[in-house]
Amino acid sequence: MKKKWFYFSIILLFMAGLTGCGMLSQRASSTNTASSKTAAQTSRKAETPYLQSTTPTFYVHGFHGSARSTNTLISYAEKQTGAQKVLVATVASNGQLTFSGEWSKNIMNPIIQVVFSNNVAVYDSQSAWLQAVISELATKYGFTQYNVVAHSAGNVATVNMLMTADKPANFPKIAKFVSIAGCYDGVITVDDVVNQNYFTSSGAPAYEHAAYVLLDGKRQNFPNGVHILNMIGDLNDGSHSDGLVSNVSARSLKYLIRGHQADYTEKVFSGSNAQHSELHENSQVATAVDQYLWGNPNYQQAKK
Repeated sequence: MKKKWFYFSIILLFMAGLTGCGMLSQRASSTNTASSKTAAQTSRKAETPYLQSTTPTFYVHGFHGSARSTNTLISYAEKQTGAQKVLVATVASNGQLTFSGEWSKNIMNPIIQVVFSNNVAVYDSQSAWLQAVISELATKYGFTQYNVVAHSAGNVATVNMLMTADKPANFPKIAKFVSIAGCYDGVITVDDVVNQNYFTSSGAPAYEHAAYVLLDGKRQNFPNGVHILNMIGDLNDGSHSDGLVSNVSARSLKYLIRGHQADYTEKVFSGSNAQHSELHENSQVATAVDQYLWGNPNYQQAKK
């Protein structure tokens, strides 16, 4: 009788062991499956050249500019990254705002094209108009950060806006700023001369023109933590300029933001396609803008 109970106990223990092994096997299988799914998702994300974000990007033209000034850049962004122009914000000469288009929450990499009806207005006016556009849309759509891509004087208007202390309490934070041919310290044939200006040992431009002096006077208001890509044109014709803006004028942005915690990068484009107005039609410029705003840093690593 004792032998029967002994053998019976052994059988029960053996069966219990099989059950436990089965449960462990199932748990291990589930864990492996979950890990595989996570790895697959990470792999797919790494294989995507451009990331998707709900952060809006505002495209701003310069003096004498129009929607044409940013149409090509926006078209490249839509084709290359899946971005979508959701709104055109038109500002009348009296500051009245008109919005056309449709912006739904599920749209990734949304773009707002800003158009000033008075495209030769002073910087202060364009800065105030740009701030009004961003403020009204932030109130309506609830975004807390934004990007700006600007050309020529649109950059001065943008930086002037960023340096203006008087903003609504809920005004969103700028994340990335792409400056193309920024005329921060003079325009050739207007208030600058070819090959006249240069940087002193302190990093300051030797000749500081009126607009630059005004900006430098309120630089303390420039926000911290901004990622900046400063794109500069050089015709390679000895003028050290894009035909209208000298390299020193464009690069003087760096000195304006001294003392601030900014991630600052410069990129120079050379040749005939680097002429002032050609820069916003240049495919290399457009690609550099798209990669800076939405490029996936893990993409190239995944391809290796």
